[in-house]
Amino acid sequence: MKVRRASLQDVHVIVKIHEERFPAFFLSTLGKDFLAVFYTGFLKNPGVLLVLEDSNEIKGFAAGSRDNRGFFRILIKNSFFQFTWAGIKILFSKPLALKRMAFNVSKSEKNNLIYAELLSIATLANKKGYGKILLAEFEKEIAKENIENLPLSLTTDFDENEKAIGFYKESGYEVYQIFESYQNRKMYRFIKNIVKK
Repeated sequence: MKVRRASLQDVHVIVKIHEERFPAFFLSTLGKDFLAVFYTGFLKNPGVLLVLEDSNEIKGFAAGSRDNRGFFRILIKNSFFQFTWAGIKILFSKPLALKRMAFNVSKSEKNNLIYAELLSIATLANKKGYGKILLAEFEKEIAKENIENLPLSLTTDFDENEKAIGFYKESGYEVYQIFESYQNRKMYRFIKNIVKK
């Protein structure tokens, strides 16, 4: 078992795992093409995209940013033409989705807290502790270039999400705030100080 930085060739597997683990999530409703463009953007700095392999097969991934300041604008800039094309398709199929994306980007940029961020983590069902291993390796990857000693942040649903909430608390994350995202969806923001060892 090993965790490594993802490559462009891994993105289709990452998309497949995302769709399997988050079938009802907003990003999943935007389709495979959008997800592929989205996760490809994490391959460039300040993005971080890791995969966990077991028996030479990808079993999970973690995606995030070394710095939240303007991250989504950088992500779009890094893959501008791909996002533009994906956006045009969404405009005709799900126009309200563009409004939600714009809302999420603008809200994230109004946040006064500066942090590194875990934006997505998922593993195939297992009893080998993939999630814990992947999270620990993501923290190490962030710590490597964390010159400003930024804390690591993540968000997760407040309601009916006891397993994930317990997992993050057991991993040393503390509740920083409870807030409402798009359409009054109640969320936790967790935070953890990451120190290079």
